[in-house]
Formats: sequence, structure tokens, C-alpha cells
Amino acid sequence: MKKYLMKGFAALTTGLAMISCTQEINYEVQEQQASIDNAQQTLGFYIPANQDWVMTSTANATFSVKGIDDTSDTVYVFSNNPIADGYGEVLASAPLTGASTSISNFRIPQHLKMVYVGLKESDGNMVYKYVDVEDGQITASYDFSATPAEARTRANAVINGDPFTFENTSTYYKSTLADVPSNARDINATSDWDCLQSGKLFAIRDIRSDLNLWSGSVDIYIYGNVTLPSSAYIASANIYVLSGSTLTMNKQANNVCRVFVAPNATLNYNLSALETNGGSGHSAIYNRGTVHLPANFQANNDAIVYNEGSVTGGYITSAPGSNNPSFFYNFGTLELSGDLQLNSCANFYNEGTVTVGGITQCTQGNAQVWWINKGHYTTRRFGIMAGNGTFYNYCQLFIQEDASLHDGQLNLMPNGYMEAATAEFGNFQINMHGNTGMNIKGNNHWIAQSDSYYQGFKAYADNNYVRLGGTTYVDQHHNTLVAEGKLYIGFNNLYAPNSDNPYDGPYIDLRENVKKVQFSKLNPTYSATDCGANWGGSTPPISETPTENQTWTYAFEDNKTRCDFDLNDVVIQVKQNSSNANKLDVTLVAAGCEYDNYVYLGDQRITWAIGAEVHAAFGTVSRIMVNTGRGMDATPVTTTIDKPANFDFQNADFKIRPFKFGANPDDLTQSVVSDYIGIVKEGNPSGLPQAPLGIAIPAKWKWPKERTNVTNAYEGFAAWGTSTDLSLKANAGGWYQYPSSGLIYGN
Repeated sequence: MKKYLMKGFAALTTGLAMISCTQEINYEVQEQQASIDNAQQTLGFYIPANQDWVMTSTANATFSVKGIDDTSDTVYVFSNNPIADGYGEVLASAPLTGASTSISNFRIPQHLKMVYVGLKESDGNMVYKYVDVEDGQITASYDFSATPAEARTRANAVINGDPFTFENTSTYYKSTLADVPSNARDINATSDWDCLQSGKLFAIRDIRSDLNLWSGSVDIYIYGNVTLPSSAYIASANIYVLSGSTLTMNKQANNVCRVFVAPNATLNYNLSALETNGGSGHSAIYNRGTVHLPANFQANNDAIVYNEGSVTGGYITSAPGSNNPSFFYNFGTLELSGDLQLNSCANFYNEGTVTVGGITQCTQGNAQVWWINKGHYTTRRFGIMAGNGTFYNYCQLFIQEDASLHDGQLNLMPNGYMEAATAEFGNFQINMHGNTGMNIKGNNHWIAQSDSYYQGFKAYADNNYVRLGGTTYVDQHHNTLVAEGKLYIGFNNLYAPNSDNPYDGPYIDLRENVKKVQFSKLNPTYSATDCGANWGGSTPPISETPTENQTWTYAFEDNKTRCDFDLNDVVIQVKQNSSNANKLDVTLVAAGCEYDNYVYLGDQRITWAIGAEVHAAFGTVSRIMVNTGRGMDATPVTTTIDKPANFDFQNADFKIRPFKFGANPDDLTQSVVSDYIGIVKEGNPSGLPQAPLGIAIPAKWKWPKERTNVTNAYEGFAAWGTSTDLSLKANAGGWYQYPSSGLIYGN
């Protein structure tokens, strides 16, 4: 890299020699030329004359706020992503002054095209916005008066448009022998009934195998323990299982068959499907006793299961045609060892207790599948992946393992509570209608989604709670996780990493009226007899975002003409004191120098608790490198000093001066340089190329390890340093955020 510079250096040397022949050389000019020569040779690039090594500009911010007027609130501009990082680095702040609040003329990193701003409410809750920076102007609008309208509901079922028609089943069941008509005939008595069109039959023993009721509709009464063999043929019938009786069905009616199971009666339904094949009406099971379904059962075209007793089974799949919907009503208990699969035009309603040993899932439907829970529903896994928004939970939904929620919506209706071990969300929205809660106990992943799709939580009334345990992973995409409306949300651990593309953000957006609360205080309790959950009161304690004033790093080389440009000879970090705006906290973080070095602000020599010389301040002796990967490690030391009037971090007069070992710093003849080494001022007033012997970085910067050139530790440094076009230079000004692995101290 150095070879291509030799021609340029030869020209510089020749020019210097010509000057020496005609006039006396000023020592300071020689030193400056030697300094720039050394810098260009070591850094590997030419330094343009207008390079002032500045990474900031000035900005103004305006906040417009509706719906609140509390002068105890505060507005902020941050340099980082406080949601992802867990704390905010404050570039500027001001108390809220009413409908409009302005902050003027503060420093902002040049490379930022968008920034996070925040409004801290009087209760400590922070509401963030991610807004553009346009020509140094930042504008943010808040509206706390806006909230989504209350959804329309109807008491009979759940919401307008649902397909459920609730029946009065009391007259359906026949319970005793007294309910059997006197003219009913024994189904096995003669063959006269083979062509029966209509009539009343009864069975007190197994039905004969050659039964052939090929047309019409009959009423069949079951008393005792009766089996309907697979070879029998019934075109259409109402079958009544009387109390104390058991019917084992091994044959499906070809057209319409309705089975009514009385209390204390049992139906062993050993058929693979319940469906209507021709005819009018529905094939149905109405149960007030006990129904045992087979290991694999399908509720298909025009099928109804209406359970007010107990149903057990294995796997239930329902995928009727779009014009032939199926319905499953549960008011009793339903226990499945396998899955409940709802597709096409299948509908499920629960007011009782459901236990699903596998997955409850909808993989297709496009708003034709309705799932409504107004009882207690437990499933091992739960999945919505159908572009479906007609899933409603009014009571308790417990998911023992994973919830896979994609391309749809789940409606938590008043008093609805959902709990899952883990969850994955993609193109998914949770609507919360007041006094609702969602509790994901473990990890949850929010997958990047289309910009046009709302993903996250939307509250339509008061007192809604979201508890996200484990780690919440939020993909790098615009609005991957959004919360809107009046709800409380708590995160155990939030992982929403920053992206190189500012327009991806915000990945997580907690909007007005959303309160971020302490996760440890958000612990729901519930019972098996009630709906919903108790969240310990309507106002959980707020999880306040820690804020701190923006930290600046000042990094120095202490030799003007023989620098290695690791920029760690003296490194200090400075911020405004948190309790006194007229003070500065100055922290010494590294001393990679061998000379004795002192730090100054203007004419003031800065002294830490045990010394002013940087090695002594760390409690060691000269020549020992501190916090550079060589020598020794030590805890940074901080002192608080007065902040000068009209202080500007970018153009602050921080500087160092190296001295011979053991020299008195008041004796400037013992200094190893002709003058202080300071920061190049904004605009570079001298107009001459200047070496970056001291740079001001608007961040908590991680400096290179000893003997590691800054251009190696930060690959973007050269592109920034060589930019003569100030607009391009500004775009490259965030180089300090992207270190090379293993080459900086502390990574």
C-alpha cells in the first residue's frame, strides 16, 4: 500500500527542499508537514485539504403532541435504538411544553438519516418513533387520543357473520322405552322392511347383516347393546340410542343419518367419516351421553357433531366443500389423542372443555373456517396458516408447546386468555378486545413480513396484557412487531438487532397508549372454572428505559511524526453530568502511550483521583500500556469538571501533551512536542491537510488494540478519511460503528 505513495512523497520532499533554498523554514511548518507525511504513509491514503475529521452536524427537532398536556413529560432524541439496546443515548431532550415542543441546535452524527425519538410520560413509560432526518430537521408527531374503534359483537355467538345456528336439542333425545312408539316394529323381525319407505323400528339386539333400507326415512330406537354391521344398508334414518344402551356403528348411512345419544347412553362410532351423500339436511351426531370416535375421523360435507356430553377420539379432520360446511359444537367434554384439523369450510364452537393431544390447526380456509372458543381449550400445539381471521377466543386457550401463527388473525374477545410455551408469528395480527391477555412463556420469534401487513397486537378496549417470556426475536424489517391501543406489554429479553439499512426500522414499534411494563410483575393467575386471567391489577409497574447523556470519545496519538495510528495513546470519554448540566464527566479509558501524558480542557489540566498523568491516574508507572491488549488492564477512572460556557462537544478544546519520563508538566521545555495535540476544529480553519492526531467520535467508541492501525480495525475509516465531497463524507461518517472482529479492545 505504501509503494504507490512514494511518487507523491518525492514531490512533497522536493517542494520542501526548494523552499529551504529560498527562505528559512519555520519549525512548526516543518513539523506539520512531517506529521501529514507520516499520517499519509501510515494510513495509506492522501488526506484532502478540507478534511476536518468531523462526524457530526447540527439539528433541530419539533414534537407535535395530541391527547396529553403534561409538563412533567419529556421528549428525547436518541443516537441509538433504545428499544433494541435497552437504554437510550440522549442527543437532546426537553420538557414537554404543550402541543408543540422544539429543541434547537444540537449535535447529531452526520450519517444518521433516521433517528429514534421518545416521549417519556409522567409514569415513566417511553413511547418511541422512528423518524427521518431531512436537512437537519427532525419532526415527530404523537396522538394519544387515537385508538381503534370497539369491534361489533353479538351475544348469541361471537361476531357478526359467524355461521353457527344454535339449536334447542331438548326435544331431540329419546331416553326410555316409554319414548318408543307403540307401532314400532322389530327391525330384525321379518324381511318386510327391506323396502320400507318410512316407519318406526326398534332394535334390542344386533341388527341383521342383510338389512336393506334403501329408500325413505325411518326412526330406529336402540335399546340394549346393539351393533349395526358394515354390511347393512340404511339410506336415511333418525337413530335414537336410549338411556343405558350402547350402539356400535360399523356402517355409514348413504344419505342422511342422524344419531341421538341420550344421557347415560353410548355410541361407538367406528366409521371413518360423518358426511351427507345426497338427500337433504345434515348427517349428524347429537350427544348427551358418551361418544367414542375412531382413531381417524372425518367430519365432511354437511356434517354436524353437537356434543353436550362426552366425546373421545384420535384424529379429527374436517375439510368439507365450500358449499357444504361442517359444524362441531362442544358444550361438554372433548378429548382427542391426536390432531384437530379444520380446513375448507369447517367450523368449530366450544363452550365446554377440549383437550387435543396433537395440534389444533387450520392450513387453508380464507375466512371460511370459524373457530370459536368460549370455554376451556387445551392443545399440545396450535397453528393458523390460512389467511384466516375468524378465530375467536373468549375464554381460555392453553397451548402446551408451540403456537405457529402465520397469515391470519386471532381475536382475543373480552376476558379471553391465551397461553403458549413458545410461538412463531409471521404476517399475523392479534386483536384484543378488553380484559384480555396473551402469555408466551418461552421464546417467541417475529418473522419479517410484508410492509402492507400489520403484524403484532391491536387493542380495541382497556386492560389488555401481553407477556413475552424467554427471548423475543424480532427480525430486521420495518414494523416486524407492532403494538397499538391500550395494552400493557412485558419482555423478559428482547433481541431486535440493529440493521445497516436505516429504512428497515423500526423493527418493534410500541405506539401511543401502549405501556411497557416490568416483566417480573406481569404474572397471570387463573382457574379452570373461570374465563380469562387475573393480572394483578390494571396498572402493572412501568419498565422504564434507562437514559444517559450522549458519550463522546476523544482518541489521541501522542507523537506527531512517528505515529502508528492505533489511536489509543490516550483515550477519554466525556458526557454531560446526569444531575448538573454545568458539569462534565471525564473518564480515562486507555493509555497506550509510553511517554508521560497529561490531558487538558483549554488551560485546565485534568486530574483524576490519584493523579493527572494518565499512567498515574490508572495506578501504574510510565511506559506501562493500559487497556490496549498489551501491558495491563485497569478499571476506567472518572472525574467531574466544570463545563465551559458555550461548550460544544465537536469543537471542544480537549488536548494532550506528552512529556519526558518523570518531567514536571509545568516545564514546557520537557515536552516532546512543540505544542499541544488537539482536535481538528470543524471546517479546518487553517485550510491545510491535518493528520488525525486527535479525533472526536460521537459515541462510546471501541479503540484499536496496540499497534493495530485504525484503517485495519475499522475498514470504513479510509473511505471516510479520503472523501473530499462533504456529502459523501457524511454518508461514510458512521464508520466507527463497524469494527473488525478481534482488532479492537474489549470485543
